[in-house]
Amino acid sequence: MREIRRDDDGALLGFLRPVDGGWEPLTVFGYPLGGARPEGEAAEEVHRSGLEVLMRPWEFLEDGEWYRCVILEAAAGEIRIRPNDHRYPHDVYALTLERPGPATFRPR
Repeated sequence: MREIRRDDDGALLGFLRPVDGGWEPLTVFGYPLGGARPEGEAAEEVHRSGLEVLMRPWEFLEDGEWYRCVILEAAAGEIRIRPNDHRYPHDVYALTLERPGPATFRPR
């Protein structure tokens, strides 16, 4: 994988993963930002939306149910989330999800 960093301060924005026929843009925690494309286009996507997607509402899967949440922190391979759904049955402030992917974590 190749890191993509902001030019002015070096902040990590996300990654590019080589795939057949191109590069897949990924968030800082490794979630796909879209399908494979040429390297330059994939890097532009990470610059454009790599950090912005962290502010969007998301959903996580637990025991067969999807629950709304917000991302509190994101790092390579994991995120800390806060459940933001009145239906969530546990009284917790934050959860850590390791290697969240589309099967267990998705944008709302």
